[in-house]
Amino acid sequence: MDSSYLVDLAFYIPLLPALVAIWKYPLLNNHQKWFAILLWVIIIISFTGDFWFRSTGRNNMPFFHLYILAEYLIFIKIFQLMFADSIRATIWIFLACSFLIIWLMNVFIGEGWWGFPDYIHALEALVILSLIFIWFSKMLQERKILHPERTFEFWMCAGLLIYFAGNFLLFLFPKFLIDAGPEIFNAIWKVTCILILLLYTFYTVALLWVRKTIK
Repeated sequence: MDSSYLVDLAFYIPLLPALVAIWKYPLLNNHQKWFAILLWVIIIISFTGDFWFRSTGRNNMPFFHLYILAEYLIFIKIFQLMFADSIRATIWIFLACSFLIIWLMNVFIGEGWWGFPDYIHALEALVILSLIFIWFSKMLQERKILHPERTFEFWMCAGLLIYFAGNFLLFLFPKFLIDAGPEIFNAIWKVTCILILLLYTFYTVALLWVRKTIK
């Protein structure tokens, strides 16, 4: 498949789970509603950044910085609600505030608004992957969920695991991609687009598994 088609698909695919989230919204619990909010925040930032790039010709890295911050903080809220009975609130406050401080330092005295947010993206991936591993370990140890593959949380975490694990080295060493030859660049970029497509496909499946709670 031509890389331009993959790029377009990867750009627009967040609309699929976002629309499903609107359809399923009355059935969503608290952390699922935060997930729906995240999807629309991602779309707003991505589309605004694309409009900025097309209308001004300047790079849209500031929007990428905002994207990472919003995604991280909302996922922290989502996981806080998922782990409400097992992890203290102070841990989540620490994770949110420490990342915000590092993000601000990176923006104002580090890479800057216009620089590529490589290390801060790798840090986000590391924290999210750690939370995913904790969730899977907790699920396997407690064995309270008979069919985890039929739950929103399983598909959300599985998608995040594939995406962040698959891209972690790229987040850590993005200059390798930038400095690589066109063939290597295109090959790695295609893999990244495929991982994005998988991520949002898993998000869509996660939302489709949401069912009305029986009281």
